[in-house]
Amino acid sequence: TSSKDHAGGEIWTPEKKVLSHNNFYEFGTAKTDPKENSQQFQVEPWTLTITGEVEKPITLGYDDLFKIADLEERIYRMRCVEAWSMVIPWVGFSLSALIKKANPTSRAKYVAFETLHDPKQMPGQASSYLGGNLDWPYVEGLRMDEAMHPLTTVVTGLYNKELPNQNGAPLRIFIPWKYGFKSAKAIVKIKLVEKMPTSSWMWAS
Repeated sequence: TSSKDHAGGEIWTPEKKVLSHNNFYEFGTAKTDPKENSQQFQVEPWTLTITGEVEKPITLGYDDLFKIADLEERIYRMRCVEAWSMVIPWVGFSLSALIKKANPTSRAKYVAFETLHDPKQMPGQASSYLGGNLDWPYVEGLRMDEAMHPLTTVVTGLYNKELPNQNGAPLRIFIPWKYGFKSAKAIVKIKLVEKMPTSSWMWAS
């Protein structure tokens, strides 16, 4: 059944649909591949590093990911470049809270995100056929002002539950005003840089 967002009145997409219809090419290009191929994916232990143009590089373990800031429910619509969308009750916190802990320098103009590269666990990385011929690991980026916007979210859960593997566990980024491909999943590296990072889709085009 669907629920309603008390703030905007939009109908939430049923949880079952959100968990079964995904783009996550690391696990395959078909919409059902991520759920089918990610159930044995191991998110513990996990390491996230924040480096680059920062005064205090940071390394976080799995448990640390949930202690950066108070977790809150944020109901946003995710839009796909393929012309479908979902209204999802995300759980997480502003990315800015995480970046601020590393004390960015004045040279930090962009934020680059890099996802896990593990072909043994991610069949789409092991096979060009399954993975859509992308170069791995997956890389995406934002301007610094976009990354520091309060609505740009580090997502650690959905529907008041921990983030499922097929949706980008243990953490992903979500930017409400951008298409879903900008929202990198299973992130292991965040790097603040002076020049615009080359995203995986830019390499592919």
